[in-house]
Amino acid sequence: MEQILVYVIIMSLGALLAKKTLIPQSIKKRLGTFQSISLFILLGTMGYKIGIDDSILSNFKIIGKQSIIFALFTAGGSVLFTYLFFNGIKILSTKNKKEVN
Repeated sequence: MEQILVYVIIMSLGALLAKKTLIPQSIKKRLGTFQSISLFILLGTMGYKIGIDDSILSNFKIIGKQSIIFALFTAGGSVLFTYLFFNGIKILSTKNKKEVN
């Protein structure tokens, strides 16, 4: 719980600095590069941690199958919900136009 609080504080501090325009333009120009480098470091450390954890490696097939199933259902559910939502809006707008006329 403490770790999450630290993350929230750091993100809030960054948002506050950006909102108050306290970050110099020279740093703003390099934020994309800094973000990419930070992402590569994060991915590398995550890969290292996975590589040294024998329990993760021994259950890799199970974790992989569960991840694929989760990803497919998440993406499929998002597409289905979006399709149903926009079709519902179309139906409601068509009914409203017919009632007006």
